[in-house]
Amino acid sequence: MATPIGPWIEPTIVLLTTILFNLFQKNIIKHSQNIAIISMGSSVGGILATALGFSFPTLFFLNKELFESWMIDPIYFCCMITILSLSASLFGFWLANILENKFIYEQQLAFPIGQLVYKMISSQNQKNNAKILSLGCITTLIFCILQDGIYKIKSIIPKFITITHNLKLGVLQIPSITFDLFPAYWAIGYISGHIIAIPLIAGAISKIFIIDPLNNIFFSNINSTAFLLAFCGGIVLCGAITGIIALPKFLYQYFIKLISLTKIKFKSQTLGFIARDVDTLLLFFILGINFIFLTYFKFSLLSQIYLIFFTFICTYQIIDIAGKIGLAQLGRFATFVMVPAMFIFNLNFIQITFIATFVEICAGVATDLIFGRKVAQLSSISPNIIKKYQLVGIFVSSITAGIIFWFLINHFSLGSTELFAQRAQARALLINAISFNHYVLLLGFIFGYVLKKIKVNPMLVLGGILMPLNISVGLIVGSFSSKFINDKEKGECFWSGVFASHSIWMIFQAIRF
Repeated sequence: MATPIGPWIEPTIVLLTTILFNLFQKNIIKHSQNIAIISMGSSVGGILATALGFSFPTLFFLNKELFESWMIDPIYFCCMITILSLSASLFGFWLANILENKFIYEQQLAFPIGQLVYKMISSQNQKNNAKILSLGCITTLIFCILQDGIYKIKSIIPKFITITHNLKLGVLQIPSITFDLFPAYWAIGYISGHIIAIPLIAGAISKIFIIDPLNNIFFSNINSTAFLLAFCGGIVLCGAITGIIALPKFLYQYFIKLISLTKIKFKSQTLGFIARDVDTLLLFFILGINFIFLTYFKFSLLSQIYLIFFTFICTYQIIDIAGKIGLAQLGRFATFVMVPAMFIFNLNFIQITFIATFVEICAGVATDLIFGRKVAQLSSISPNIIKKYQLVGIFVSSITAGIIFWFLINHFSLGSTELFAQRAQARALLINAISFNHYVLLLGFIFGYVLKKIKVNPMLVLGGILMPLNISVGLIVGSFSSKFINDKEKGECFWSGVFASHSIWMIFQAIRF
């Protein structure tokens, strides 16, 4: 709520946990797996807080009186956020369970943050690598202090360097290109490698030479934000329809597997039964919680089915993108689910806010969990162990989220300098102003279809379209830099330290301001 950036919290947790273990344990090598388990179990709190902070305050800017009436009753407010968080997070947990095999073992995606965290942990076993990691931490900390200033130290490093200024060539509008001096982007780009560079460049070029000209020439009556969202919505729709076509086969195979694996074993002493496939029971439990919660807020059965189905589609796409580039684009995909629902079901402001929040929490949690399971795979930790700790993390985070939110909002007040809630304000403006143009949606659909035909991943290109150009430039520079480093392991250790140190600095900045 204080800043528009939500960094992955895992590297920060690893760094702090390692420091604690170094203080109280003599043999840190022996406890490297424990550090991984603690980090992967607790990190879900970071993504849950990010999703809530970006989306839930939207209701405040849509209906301030209603939101403040909830704040008057802290028990009701906290319980509501806990149940919302728990229902969405558990659905994300279930999705992570059924999708991890596809993304981690079949497609073997990079999951750059997972690899980065693993390198941080494993470097504790090698003194040289630990020194390199520490070097990355210290140099980044010094860089951040010189850039932002602290106490009597003044800022002497700029936030960004302008490469080109705005340039107009007929119908083409070349935007100002800046290179952000933001170490976290370079670190993610380095770990992801060159695989993300080409699609990001393709996305940026498509926006400048295809999307913006179409907007200016044929749809000048539509503002650029609405046009971009509608066009990208078409790309997502193309991917969703492709996924829907393949979904019956996937679900059929999945449920056949469940039927074959699920066995009922009666115990005479308890007259009970044990279902060996926990995912089946978990799904029914989650759907039950969701039905009760959503029905309480007057969601129709059809709107609930819509929410569950398209949350599944968006979560799949977000994990796919995050597994390749290390960034989870929660807000945009939540908007793609939210906007059509506004017009199909005639929702009120509470329901609209809950849809966006549900999608962000579910997709964010599922992505974070799979990142953690990638670390477990690399660290040779049993999947069942990591799942148990992640489940504990979900319950603890969901229970504490409402309490923390109430205290923060009650103390600082939403919309203030300390809790400006920029993303929530932007979404509130969007809700009051936007509707998708069907022709623009169709253009995006065709564009996505063409990308599929030429064997270019539409979701990675989508990342290049949606992300601000300065972020894309940072990721691209980081990814290309990996081509010039001979010792990849040392490079990953150094950039792991950079990412962890910058993450801690961002947390410090949020608290400071």
